[in-house]
Amino acid sequence: MEYETALLIIPPPKVQTFAFSIREQYDTEWFNRVPAHITLLYPFVPSDQVDETTTRLNTICADLSPFELTLDRYGEFEYAIFLEPSNPEPILELYQHLSKAFPEYPIYEGEYGENLHPHMTLARFEDPEEAEKIELPPTPVFTFIVNRLHLYLGSPDASEPYIPISVIPIGSED
Repeated sequence: MEYETALLIIPPPKVQTFAFSIREQYDTEWFNRVPAHITLLYPFVPSDQVDETTTRLNTICADLSPFELTLDRYGEFEYAIFLEPSNPEPILELYQHLSKAFPEYPIYEGEYGENLHPHMTLARFEDPEEAEKIELPPTPVFTFIVNRLHLYLGSPDASEPYIPISVIPIGSED
């Protein structure tokens, strides 16, 4: 079985709780495989490079600063509904920093272009008209500090969950 990695921001429990019932109903393929998240790099390094990459990420992220993030609006792609930040700049800056360090791993292999659109997917569907049938709760406002990244490992072809294999702090821990 082939494994891949993903570098993610995992929002705190209050956001996970909000996303749970929506994802359970409308993101069934990924609901049990990975928690609600904001993708930074995926697919990322091969599984045999995890230790070396974790060391590099720890060094890179130690020089960065944690930042506040507010998810406070719904957004839509053709086949997905998501929450997005009111100010995506801190995530975009983090992404630019990471993509310069790992240029061989463009987001989604460049399938949607080189630029990241920071978001946390809540629902996916086959037919764009399905989006009109989804009843979403009132728009939430979640503000939290992003002070760590999560490296997950899993198989794109399996039904098993991706597992967290490393937590990378942002900023020095002194």
